[in-house]
Amino acid sequence: MSDNFSEFISCLVTAISNVALYSKEHASAVELSAKALAILDSLYVDDIFSLTLLGRNIIFNDAPITEKGIHIENFRKRLRTNGIEKIIIKKGVSIEELQRFLSMMALKEESPSSSEHILIGAVQVRFRSEEAEVLALLNENISMVKDAYQGVSRFKKLDMFGLEESVVGFISALKREANVLRIVSPVKSYSEYTYVHASNVSILTLFQAEFLGLKGEDLYDAGLAGLLHDVGKVFVSKEVLEKQTRLDGTEWDEMKKHPIQGAVYLSTLQDVPKLALIAAFEHHMKFNGKGYPETKRRGRRQHIISQLVAISDFFDAIRTERPYRKAFEVQAVVRLMKETAGNDFNPMLVDNFLNALKRIGIF
Repeated sequence: MSDNFSEFISCLVTAISNVALYSKEHASAVELSAKALAILDSLYVDDIFSLTLLGRNIIFNDAPITEKGIHIENFRKRLRTNGIEKIIIKKGVSIEELQRFLSMMALKEESPSSSEHILIGAVQVRFRSEEAEVLALLNENISMVKDAYQGVSRFKKLDMFGLEESVVGFISALKREANVLRIVSPVKSYSEYTYVHASNVSILTLFQAEFLGLKGEDLYDAGLAGLLHDVGKVFVSKEVLEKQTRLDGTEWDEMKKHPIQGAVYLSTLQDVPKLALIAAFEHHMKFNGKGYPETKRRGRRQHIISQLVAISDFFDAIRTERPYRKAFEVQAVVRLMKETAGNDFNPMLVDNFLNALKRIGIF
């Protein structure tokens, strides 16, 4: 079954390349389409072929595909680029339907759409009501993030599958709920701050990135960068992390190490996008380069994703009540962001964020 799946994907990807170079009527594209159709017969379960893109994972008929390969990776990227999260192929699909699908994947002249036997779209998560949907999404994804981080050490790897699933859920939530502040979650206890804050920063980064026009793989990577930006804090002592008064000099020195620790840790993991590693290292550097950690490279500027994450990080942190200060209202946060634009934050991205908030009626 696994060999047949790999061969099927190989035929599809090669056919898509041929369609892009020539046309769907080209002899090689037709031959590959016919071969893929023949292999498909061995992949049906109850007359259905089901494929789901979940984070960086492909789920085939409810089972994760574990093998790696250039064709599987290429196909995953094409799905992400086209905004496709789910494909269902029903038995009886014609070669014409398959060629139409391949043509839409290759040429990008129109958004991929379903046909009689090929259904494509987004992964849907349904709850009983809109309010229940938002609450369930918050609780479920914070729980997944917490489970993914739980027990992480230099010798225990992050559960990337759970984190990737959370980002997919956040993207889906933003499509259904315009008011981003209904999706970000309040912190209920100091011990859960790291997990809730990571989720909120991911959502706010996705919100900004989407308003900038990022889509597909780039949008997903931005969300994952937001979710992983503070992973280095798992190496900060619990006493420092959960201290309910201001940190002293020694404690602050320990806290300031988390960007380096996070970037080093992420560099040891497979399938973590480089943007996540960069954002983990750079999110406290500030737009003018006068933050931390210090680098020997003069004039180094944060990557644009790091700049987005920095804005999300500040916005969520300052709106969260801490033992030593009250939470700030949105208008007060906005004033602070405007005052520090050009120093702490990229002025263009501050304007982008504020315009996005205005569009949905936040202020």
